[in-house]
Amino acid sequence: MRRILASTRRALARFRRARDGAAALEFALIAPPFFLLIFALVEVTMMGFAQTSLDFAVSETSRRIRIGEVQTDGLTATALRSDMCETMNWILNTSCEGNLYLDVERYESYTDITNSNPISGGAFNDSNFGFQPGAPSDLIMVRAYYRWGVITPWFENFLANVSDGSRILTSSIMFRNEPFPVDPTS
Repeated sequence: MRRILASTRRALARFRRARDGAAALEFALIAPPFFLLIFALVEVTMMGFAQTSLDFAVSETSRRIRIGEVQTDGLTATALRSDMCETMNWILNTSCEGNLYLDVERYESYTDITNSNPISGGAFNDSNFGFQPGAPSDLIMVRAYYRWGVITPWFENFLANVSDGSRILTSSIMFRNEPFPVDPTS
């Protein structure tokens, strides 16, 4: 028994003195949190680029509504959504058609404006969305929603705001249409 204890003590002493593999052990301890941080940074950065791209597309689309181009050209919601997809950068453009939702509403006054959340109970509901670009001097609100699929599965619990694991990015702008000329033949 004494020999076994002495042998065990010698083995533990050699283990304490050994420095071979210390870097590998340190890397094994540091690597998982490091790579998790890198993945989180990439995910949030990509989402930020997507949000910026959506904001730009809403701004450009709103300008076209505000100056009367959409109304005089007779563009539909589907055509306008396709134009928005072309305006967005490559990050969103690849899956834009099925993930972009557009709501253009006309209001009589600022007190009539309702900005309800289309996310309820973990589900995205676009059934109340309309397309009313309005006439000259009308008050308009343009809202766009984009379904962003969270890339890293570990972050779905933190970043997703709908139950299917995706995040709904939102951009909105409100303005009064300019007094553009209306075609009397239409």
